[in-house]
Amino acid sequence: MHVINWALARTSPSNSTLLINSHFADYREAPAEPRGLSERIERAVQDYPCDILFVHRDDEGESPGHRRKEIADATQSLELPALICIIPVRMTEAWLLFDEAAIRLAAGNPHGTAALKLPSLRRLEREPDPKEILHNALEVASETTGRRLKQFQRDLPKLVQRVAELIEDFSPLESLPAFSSFYGDLTTELAAHVLSRSADK
Repeated sequence: MHVINWALARTSPSNSTLLINSHFADYREAPAEPRGLSERIERAVQDYPCDILFVHRDDEGESPGHRRKEIADATQSLELPALICIIPVRMTEAWLLFDEAAIRLAAGNPHGTAALKLPSLRRLEREPDPKEILHNALEVASETTGRRLKQFQRDLPKLVQRVAELIEDFSPLESLPAFSSFYGDLTTELAAHVLSRSADK
């Protein structure tokens, strides 16, 4: 969500009156969880009417083209707003591994000196398990042990979100293929949306 908000704010024309009000449709713990991708997308648009819909799918071993086809097949019978696919080459966590300062701050130890052994920027989208790398980096950065470490490990999902919140600039990722594709799609759709709004006035 935070990378989307950053990209929207960065891409919006300086003279635009575009209002960014984003929502994340997460039905994993919903009483009646939607079945399948098509039903989840339809439910999301019903619950959160929007001008631009972002559909996130980690590739998880499938090609980006395959994931895009999955999304196209799931949405072909639905009436939807502009749609942008977000398909990291591995997992979205890969896009968080470049900011060591954010990881240390999220771990509650911003001045720590333990080596985090993060991959280089150019390797981020080639790492087989970026989630594990990020979890390990957070644990090492915390420099906690014993019971405190066990509690820290239970909080890892929230801490990953905190890393994303703390990153102020995702522009270093523009050299990565999957991120560049996402950002290019967003730029195109946002320009079309702003042009459409101007024509309606």
